[in-house]
Amino acid sequence: MDGGGTHIAVSLVDENENLKMKFEINTGVNLTSVNQKRLQEIFKEIYSKTGKVRGIVVSFSGAGTQSRKIKLQSIIKEIFCSNNVTVYNDGESILFSIYTGSNSALTIAGTGTIVMGITSEKQIIRSGGWGHLFDDIGGGFWISTRIIQEAFRYRDGLREYDPIFDNLKLFYGYNTIEDLTSLQAMEDFKTIISSFTKVALNEPTPLVKIIVEEGIQDLTFRCKIVLDKLEIKELYMHGGLFNSPYYNSLFRQYLHSYSLFPLEIDVSHQMALLAKKLYY
Repeated sequence: MDGGGTHIAVSLVDENENLKMKFEINTGVNLTSVNQKRLQEIFKEIYSKTGKVRGIVVSFSGAGTQSRKIKLQSIIKEIFCSNNVTVYNDGESILFSIYTGSNSALTIAGTGTIVMGITSEKQIIRSGGWGHLFDDIGGGFWISTRIIQEAFRYRDGLREYDPIFDNLKLFYGYNTIEDLTSLQAMEDFKTIISSFTKVALNEPTPLVKIIVEEGIQDLTFRCKIVLDKLEIKELYMHGGLFNSPYYNSLFRQYLHSYSLFPLEIDVSHQMALLAKKLYY
């Protein structure tokens, strides 16, 4: 399984590593914003499709602490009636997938952001990814939230108008900026708020450019710190925001002296293959 801020992807393989099932559920599952009841509902839905399995490996955003991993593991064990469950955070799972024995580094820019590295001794180095309330600067949720904040500042007479404010109301189907407050009360608010970033990046207005550059400055600074610790110049890039030509180009400008490699990887499939390796 591969769970992020906007959806969860599930892959199932047999003992011969043949793909038997693959599907997605369009709901965010970041552990910093989804409660236990909602997680149980999601895994019950998955179990209704897969039935009993030999083993499970999951890659979840927000599973960056041992306590969260244990919490998630216990929920999955209970619903799937299995003790064969391994939990990684999203950065760890991809790092292990690309690990070749030498120092490597990865940044993820999706709903949230994180920079991670792995040494030749498999020691993990991390910067960022501390959740939507305290960090994730430069991620989709952060960008949309910053735009909404500026919309309210405009409403209160604290800043000038920007065309993105009209796009914001149109996207959510609201008549006034005040209506945006209702987003905070939605169950899947993180997914819903993050979804506007794709629209904002499509034709970035002057305000959007300022916000995105602020986020990318922070993210690339973190990248440089991790790369310097690893003493390497190569960085893998993963996540939906890099599909935006504007975001991708600006990110590359700030890291022009480094070698950057887009990473296309089916994480849910890789986790299914790892489960087969661990538990068959």
